[in-house]
Amino acid sequence: GALVLVLAPVLAVVMFAGGVFSERSGILGSPTTPAVSAGPAASPAVGMKLVDEAWRTIQDNYVDPKSLDDQELSYGAIRGLTEAVGDEGHTSFMTAEEAKAADQSLSGSFVGIGVQVSEDDAGNITIGTVFPSTPADEAGLTRGDHIKAVNGKSTAGETVDETVSRVRGPEGEQVVVTIGRDGTADFDVTITRRKFDLPLISWAMVPDTTIAMIRLEQFATGATDALKEAIGEAREKGATGIVFDLRSNPGGYVNEAVGVASQFVGDGIVYQAFDRSGKQKDAKVKEGGLWTDLPVVVLANGDTASSAEIVSGAIKDSGRGKIVGEKTFGTGTVLGRFDLSDGSSMRIGTERWLTRGGQEIWREGLEPDIKVELAEDAQPILPETLRDMTAAELAASTDAQFRAAVELLSGGS
Repeated sequence: GALVLVLAPVLAVVMFAGGVFSERSGILGSPTTPAVSAGPAASPAVGMKLVDEAWRTIQDNYVDPKSLDDQELSYGAIRGLTEAVGDEGHTSFMTAEEAKAADQSLSGSFVGIGVQVSEDDAGNITIGTVFPSTPADEAGLTRGDHIKAVNGKSTAGETVDETVSRVRGPEGEQVVVTIGRDGTADFDVTITRRKFDLPLISWAMVPDTTIAMIRLEQFATGATDALKEAIGEAREKGATGIVFDLRSNPGGYVNEAVGVASQFVGDGIVYQAFDRSGKQKDAKVKEGGLWTDLPVVVLANGDTASSAEIVSGAIKDSGRGKIVGEKTFGTGTVLGRFDLSDGSSMRIGTERWLTRGGQEIWREGLEPDIKVELAEDAQPILPETLRDMTAAELAASTDAQFRAAVELLSGGS
């Protein structure tokens, strides 16, 4: 069957790990996903005539004809087509290399430095997450750092994908990233890329409580099974409530989103979907969920996208739990992947999805039940750090979102 994915647009969660780049958007399908049709197709004659005319005009008149690269011109035209659709950051074009990196990123194995990045409001390429025990972690990079240059070339004016493509590279080779950090002058860090596996799920018990924190990094292959394992281990440790951390989760495969949501929601549907003809096809909850009758709170932020929004919406709309944090990104289309003859690919929004309760997410995002903003200099708590914390250290933590979620599960308002 079609391999369906939900990724996030503009976020290009580019894990500089070989390429976990999920551009904050919706759902991705397999290369064999059939084209969706509804009514007569628009005639491409007029449009293609103009494209051909523009191509010829460049070829016949550009001052430096030897520098023209037919492939680059073609890629530029295709990118222009996908951008003109208006499905920002979702319907898009990938080169063969980018498509391979996307596939690799959702397998859980990477070659890179080990960070997740996005573009902030000022246009800076900003690190959102540094994954433990990766080259970036060992080099001292941290959340909030700006990547100002790669191998001496500025990132100003680049898209996230463009920067990521320069950070990625062969295993064992070095890359020099120029880091901008508040309170210090820009500085260079030389990092050797290496292969590593990123655990999809990590978890820990909150000190002096019966609450477990479970964090899901992305909806890659195996996410549901990994969550089931974590829930089982948490139960054995006496957990009676879960803080489910989906902050900065860019999405992934939609079947994993359904599987993950089904661990918390016992019946009904996970989300609503509509194709281009308006036909509705709902995604049903899978039976046998492991945490369908105990409390759960979801942590979300502006980089929570796609599949992560599907799960958040399902938990919220079913009344199973509340969302704490910030408004999510706003992904609302389902992607079908269509491979081109040279290995490059187009990801095209073939469906529109709404939450279980019928709320439109596209370009809107999900509002949290309890809004808690995280200060720019705050360090989010991760299960890896929580394991070594005392209750006093947790109380003094700068992660106000996590503290609010724990308070909510502990009976606070």
